[in-house]
Amino acid sequence: MAEIAGTMLRVAGIVLLDAALLVSLVAIPIGLPGNFAILALALVLALVTKFALVGWGAIALFAGAALAGEIIEGLLGPIVAGRYGATKWGVAGALVGGIAGGVAGTAVLPVVGTLIGSFAGTALGAPLLEWSRGASTGEGVRAGFGAFLGRGIASAVTLAIGISLAAWLVARVHGS
Repeated sequence: MAEIAGTMLRVAGIVLLDAALLVSLVAIPIGLPGNFAILALALVLALVTKFALVGWGAIALFAGAALAGEIIEGLLGPIVAGRYGATKWGVAGALVGGIAGGVAGTAVLPVVGTLIGSFAGTALGAPLLEWSRGASTGEGVRAGFGAFLGRGIASAVTLAIGISLAAWLVARVHGS
């Protein structure tokens, strides 16, 4: 009987971990630090298993990857927007627009609306502030496209890091 209870507890833990990993991955494209949530899950797994499945080396690697993902996400969006002609005003508009769009999208349709709103707000915020400083229609549209593209590429890179971390954890847990 104790063996059955132990197996049920292990299965419940695996299901809970998998669900938490999925939620963490969904959080990444909407701008939340999902990779740090995955790092926290790896640390909890290490502590629960007394470092049998996840060691300090893996924890350090996860921390480095999560930090690198956030830095890349923070820098790549403005860099790409700048290559499309966005000024500091356009980058600021993309940032504020992305936050406002995410909040508004969440109010309409949580998760999906947050994602759509965040990207739409980024694409609209950049040209609005570019136009407020006197940029032409073409310059504003180009800045908005660059901000949208930069946000997309940055999210894709950060998500790829998250998928790699989550896949490693899943392989360790499901393979044990």
